[in-house]
Amino acid sequence: MQQVPDVSFLSDEEKLWFAKAIAGMVVADGRVDNTEVGFVKAAIGFLTRREDVATIMSIIKQNQIPPLGCSKIESKASFTMLKFLAEIMVVDHKLTESEVLFFNQVGKLLGFTTTILERLWKTARQQLEKNLPRGVVDIIEGEGRYKITLLNMTGKHFSFRLHKAVTPNCRIILHVRKSDGSLWDPVQCRMARQHVEKIEAETYLISATYEQPIAEIHGIPQILEPEKYAPKEDTTLHPRLNSLHGRYVKCFVCGTEKIPFYRLRTRSMVTKPNIFGVITYLKSAGNLDFCNFNLLDVKVCPGCGFASKDYGHFRVNFDDQPPFDIERFKSGWDQKIQPLLQELQPEKESCLSENRPIGMAILANNMGVATLTKLVESATDPEKKYVLLRETTSIHTVQAEFYMEENQQDKAESELRAAQKIANAIFEHLDGVPSLHVALLLFRIAIYFKELKDAGQIMRFTDNYNKDGRLAQGSDEYKAYVVTKNTVKNTYDDRELIDREKMTSFFLE
Repeated sequence: MQQVPDVSFLSDEEKLWFAKAIAGMVVADGRVDNTEVGFVKAAIGFLTRREDVATIMSIIKQNQIPPLGCSKIESKASFTMLKFLAEIMVVDHKLTESEVLFFNQVGKLLGFTTTILERLWKTARQQLEKNLPRGVVDIIEGEGRYKITLLNMTGKHFSFRLHKAVTPNCRIILHVRKSDGSLWDPVQCRMARQHVEKIEAETYLISATYEQPIAEIHGIPQILEPEKYAPKEDTTLHPRLNSLHGRYVKCFVCGTEKIPFYRLRTRSMVTKPNIFGVITYLKSAGNLDFCNFNLLDVKVCPGCGFASKDYGHFRVNFDDQPPFDIERFKSGWDQKIQPLLQELQPEKESCLSENRPIGMAILANNMGVATLTKLVESATDPEKKYVLLRETTSIHTVQAEFYMEENQQDKAESELRAAQKIANAIFEHLDGVPSLHVALLLFRIAIYFKELKDAGQIMRFTDNYNKDGRLAQGSDEYKAYVVTKNTVKNTYDDRELIDREKMTSFFLE
C-alpha cells in the first residue's frame, strides 16, 4: 500500500469525506477483500471524531456505497487522494465496472474532468493486466485476428476485451502466448456472450467456451495451475534491493545455471524519457530502494557470453524449449564472442550482481548486441529477424545514453548511428505498430543530427498514415499512431533546442 496522503491540514468534515470515499471504493465491488482491510484501517486512523469512525465501520458492515457531496478540497491534495483511490480499485487484482463508476463519481465531485479520470483508471487497469496471460484470437467469419489479454480464464471458458462486437455464436480460435512470444497450439472455441462495457464506449467484453478438451499443448493448464508447472528447485532470487525480484535461469546455449534474471517491481521508480525515448530512472517512487534498472536490463551468461533482455531466451522450467536453433547459433559463436568474454571474466561477479557498474552495463549491452546479431543470422523467419533487429536498435539507444552519461558524446553518437542504420534497413518491411515505433526513432535521430530532409519524410509518413480513417479508435495501432504523430510534432517544435554542439545530456533543460 502506498503512503496515505497527508490529511493533517483538512477539517474534520473533509477528513470524513475522504474516509467515506475510501470506504466506498472498498465496497464498490460488493465485497471487502483481505487486501483492502489496510485501506479501511488507514481511513479510520486519520479520523479524530468517534462518530466518524462509527460511520466508516457502518459503511463497511452494510457493504453499501455512501452518499458523497461536493468537495472543496484544493486540487493538489485532491489529485493525491484520487491516485490513492485508484490503487484501492486494483489492490485485489480485479477491476469491476462498479468500481470505475464510483471512482468517476468521486473524481467529478473533486472537480476533475472525464479525460483525466479515464486516464487514471485506464493506467490502473493497464498495471493490473500487465502480468495477465496474453494470446491471439482468430475470429472466424472473416472478422480478423486480434491480440488480446486473457481477463478471466477457467477450465471451461475465457473472456477478453475487444474494440468491436463479433458475430453471435461465431467460431473463435484461441492461441495462448508463451513467455518467449511464440504461441501454444490453437484451441477451437465458440463465442458465448458479449456486452458493451459501461465504462468504455465501443468496447466489448466477450466470453467464449472451449469446444475441445484442453491440454498442456494449449498452454491453458499452465495458467490455471502454475504451482504444478513451477520448477521444483528454489530458483527465486532474493536481491538486497527491495525494488528488485526475479529468478535464476539457465543458459540454453551452454547449460550454465544460476544466472540471475532481475526484474524491477512495477511502478517502483520515477522515470523520464530522453529525447530518443529511452526511459531513465530518476528516483524511487515510494519506500523501495532506488535502482537504475537500465544497468541490469541485459542478462549475461558468464559461461558462453549469451546475453539478452528476453526472459524467453533462457531456460526457466525444465521442459522449456529454446525459441531459436541452438546448433545454428553455436556455429561460429565462440570466435565472435571471445574478445568480449575475455573482458568479462575478471569482472564476472560485478557484472552479475545487482550493483552492476556502468562499465559492466556497457559491456553487457555489447554482448547483447553480439547475441542479437547472431540470432538474426541464425533465424529463418523474416518476421522474427525484424523483431530481433528492433531489439538491437533499442540496446544501441540505451548504450548511447550510457556513453552520454559518461561524457563520451562521440561514442554515444556512434551508437545512435548504429541504431539509425538498422532502423532504416528494416523500416520498409514493417507495418502496423512496429513501423510507427521505428518511424519515431528515425525521426528523433534525424532531428538530433539536423538531417531535416529525412525528418520531413517521416513527418509525411505519419501525416498520411491514417488519412483514410481506416484505424479503429481504441485499437493498439490507433493509440500508437496518435502517440507517434503527437511526439513527432512536439519534437519538431523543439528542434531548435536540440543542439548537439551544446548538449551535455540527452535531455532538454
